[in-house]
Amino acid sequence: MTGGASFLADAWVSLCAALGAVVVLLRLGDIVQRPEIASRFRFCLWVLVILMLARIGHWGGWGWLVSVVANCCAALVPLAALLLAEGLLRRHASAILKQTCAWGAVAFTLLGLLQFSSLEVWRLFGMLLFQLVGLVGVALFVQRRDHGSLSPTENSAINQMSLSFLLILPFLATDYMRFPTVDVPVRLGGVAVLVLCWLSIGLNRPAVTARDILRGFVFVFAVTSLLTLILAGLVSMDLRAGLQVMAVIVSALVLLAIWQAATALRTEDRQLVALREIAEADGQGPEASMALLRRAAGAPDAVLVEEPDLSDMNLTDLRARFDETPVLQLGTTSDEQVNWLFSRFDATHAVLLSADPFRVAMLNSPDIAVLDSSGAGLRAVQRMACILMTAGHR
Repeated sequence: MTGGASFLADAWVSLCAALGAVVVLLRLGDIVQRPEIASRFRFCLWVLVILMLARIGHWGGWGWLVSVVANCCAALVPLAALLLAEGLLRRHASAILKQTCAWGAVAFTLLGLLQFSSLEVWRLFGMLLFQLVGLVGVALFVQRRDHGSLSPTENSAINQMSLSFLLILPFLATDYMRFPTVDVPVRLGGVAVLVLCWLSIGLNRPAVTARDILRGFVFVFAVTSLLTLILAGLVSMDLRAGLQVMAVIVSALVLLAIWQAATALRTEDRQLVALREIAEADGQGPEASMALLRRAAGAPDAVLVEEPDLSDMNLTDLRARFDETPVLQLGTTSDEQVNWLFSRFDATHAVLLSADPFRVAMLNSPDIAVLDSSGAGLRAVQRMACILMTAGHR
């Protein structure tokens, strides 16, 4: 029963870590703007996703191939971290560090293929030592960089990243401590991956500081401890089971935090795009207004509808409706004429550009309803588009 409970706890932590890395992969375009960094980061994330999933099979004894994949990905962790660090710093690491990470990955991949049972303990110890040396080497490489070649924001983010590498090392070490003499209740390498995923998203949100993320960790730990104490009062369990329950709860909470942070980052990114487009808006007249709407609202197929296109409609009632609400969304109005416009142009939003002559932009952008639920961003864009339209008629 103890072995089954340990496997369930280990598997849940690793599954949450894999899902957290997948969430970051799905939002990678919002997190990293530089293509050369995005490709390196994507490689790191895929290594972690495959590693976490393969480890579940490896610990469950699902076959030789799964164990080989897990060992290969584990051996690639220092090399993946080094590739990402080089991209962030825009310079090469020392030859010694490169060769250590590269040849270590090759050596432990080959050892994983052979899997000598008599040497398994020494192979695991060697893998742990290799990962510790590799990640410490990457952290030192980052700390000894030329600070003047990077912006203050980049330096701050990189400092926090290198510190996080050092802080997660104890968590990674628990993945190799399941022996008769040393038997940890739960492997916490997945928790380390979850922390890195949370940091990678949180540090890219303009309104979030490192102190905010630290408060988040404290809050998660406090809630986890409280829930564990409540469960201990409801169900009898020893210290080992309590630690396993804590690991399960903290993994689930951090995964939810990653999902929430990723969603918030996407919303904030859309708002920043709209603000940037408003600030950089240029020109005047219908073309300038439509260009602003297409870029700021993320609707490249937006259509300009003018009075001649509405000859069969009651323009007086239509003007009155848009004077009352300049930005209308599909499903929020019972006005038959407006709903007919939505149907005719297959649109999700209608935006008033000018009342005389009457001009409306029809947008098909379902994301706006999700990312700008209050509609404040689109209303701000609409006001600027009206100014550009009015300027073109002066």
